Amino acid sequence: MHNNRSVMRSFMMVTQLGISVMVPVFVCIFAGYYIDRYAGTRFTLLFLILGFMAGGLNAYKLAKATLAMNEKEEREALKKLQSEKKAEVRQIVNKPKQPSRVKK
Repeated sequence: MHNNRSVMRSFMMVTQLGISVMVPVFVCIFAGYYIDRYAGTRFTLLFLILGFMAGGLNAYKLAKATLAMNEKEEREALKKLQSEKKAEVRQIVNKPKQPSRVKK
């Protein structure tokens, strides 16, 4: 079950990463194209560079947030495992040795 969730989360991260990088690039290209078309300037290249920088920043933020979330889950799982081990140790109680019933 844990492995299936991990695979699905990785798939969603890759998909979201691709979208978050490509959307700013395309938006900036289209914005530069329309500004060039109506104003007669040459801003498409500038907007293209701006789009790549915005996409890179989005990718960085997404990767950083995902790594932080994974580390938090690992710490919680480790804490849970440690608490389970402590509970196991508490359940094993040694009884004091009973005096022998055999008389000398």
